[in-house]
Amino acid sequence: MKTRLLVLLLVVTLLAAGQTVSASTTRPTIVTFDSSLKTITLAEAEAGEATTTLTWHTVGLTEEYRLALHTYVLDDWELVFPDDTTPLEASGARVVTIRHPLNFGPPTFLLSIVRSDSNQIVDQRIVVIPYDTAALTEPPAVADFSTEVEEIDAAALISGEARVMVAWEVLNRVPTANLVFDQVFSDGTSTSVELPRLYLWIPSKGEGPVAPVYRAGEESVVLRLRVVDVVAGTVYAEETLELPISGALPAAETEAAAPEKAEPAPQPQPEPAQPTGGVVSFTATPQVVDPGGAVTLAWDVSGARGVRIEAAVPQMTAVQTVVDAQAPQGSAVVTVPSYAAYSVTYTLRTLDGAAAATAVVQVRCPFTFFFGQGDGCPTGPAVNVGASYQAFERGHMIWRSDTNEIYVHFSDGSASIFLEQDYANLPEAVLSEAPPLDRQAPDSGFGKVWANAPGVREKLGWALDDEQGYTARVQRVAPTRVPRPQFALYITLPGGEVVGSGYGSWRIVG
Repeated sequence: MKTRLLVLLLVVTLLAAGQTVSASTTRPTIVTFDSSLKTITLAEAEAGEATTTLTWHTVGLTEEYRLALHTYVLDDWELVFPDDTTPLEASGARVVTIRHPLNFGPPTFLLSIVRSDSNQIVDQRIVVIPYDTAALTEPPAVADFSTEVEEIDAAALISGEARVMVAWEVLNRVPTANLVFDQVFSDGTSTSVELPRLYLWIPSKGEGPVAPVYRAGEESVVLRLRVVDVVAGTVYAEETLELPISGALPAAETEAAAPEKAEPAPQPQPEPAQPTGGVVSFTATPQVVDPGGAVTLAWDVSGARGVRIEAAVPQMTAVQTVVDAQAPQGSAVVTVPSYAAYSVTYTLRTLDGAAAATAVVQVRCPFTFFFGQGDGCPTGPAVNVGASYQAFERGHMIWRSDTNEIYVHFSDGSASIFLEQDYANLPEAVLSEAPPLDRQAPDSGFGKVWANAPGVREKLGWALDDEQGYTARVQRVAPTRVPRPQFALYITLPGGEVVGSGYGSWRIVG
């Protein structure tokens, strides 16, 4: 017994010595990185007053390394604390005021261990604070859409120089919604009045200029603000404001609108401020380009002082003004929008609103599907992600670790997708009946969706076995095409089968 005890003490001593040596040569590591605030509403994020306590614990952080804390804003990581502030502790906590990222993503923080001499990143962890859509009890609404401008000068409108400063406020906005400003004409058509900008996202409250356009026969300018879902295209709310046009409109237009009278004595007629005209030619070259490539737009219009050209991508509500020129003939080099995976339609309108023309440019797909032929263009190469699979009596569930999305595929070919924010706060499954002997109820995220999402439990039935962890191969499909691709993504099952999923359906494709 004594001998065995001595041997055991020797083993423990050796292991402890080995751990000491290993720790001295192991690079520092972030063990935990958490936020005290688990969810936030979009309104709270935009208000910029909410705070969270970020806590972290690292191991092995020496003087050779430092901690850096970033938050994602627009399209880049920005330091939360400048370099000249007190360094972050190896394990500690900081209260941080949450800033809205000015894009469609939720507030996101990045903690990094960096070598002080080379700025080499050694380890990183990300904390995402998802939006709480369940807190929205009322639909989106336009609380304010106004301007201090009382009328629009006809000459400025006709020349394309008119600008109207508008103010707006939208309440109960959902994370996938954006604001769209356009001008509505008496025939029911509309056009964008947004000035060119680099980023798609528009804040829920603010003010800025819009550029109304002239169209023959219109006696006023009707501006419209819409709250539109950029994914589904749903219009949640809209509001309009109408501004009269002051000053002389072209003579032909005012004469046509005047009531019949006895013929007056001949009077000299003023020259029209903007003669109407037509499009002689409008081209976009080359007709096939690479993503983000350059396109040369060339135009020739007669009887008009200039043109406005807009770029539109199918399935996207955003319309971008790429050319606003006063010359009736000319050319301009523009860049294909980064989100255009299939085509871009360029629409030219003369500044008098009398004529229009379109030109379509096709975009090459730079990627191929990992399994062979698929419908649409991949958004990028396939990636391997950790996943879980569970088979049910009438379908199956898949969870992917990189996005925490749960895909529910029913045997009848229908499908549903649940984001983490949809199911994370749902209660655990409570059974009113015991499953059959060879069946079971799911747990964790699968169990929450199964027990609480309407219709899921009834359509899926009982689980046939435990969850099965595996590595899934996933590839997303760009939706910006008409008709939209059949599936939003392709993902493999544990047996290697490839499943197409999205837009309410699924099937095995390979």
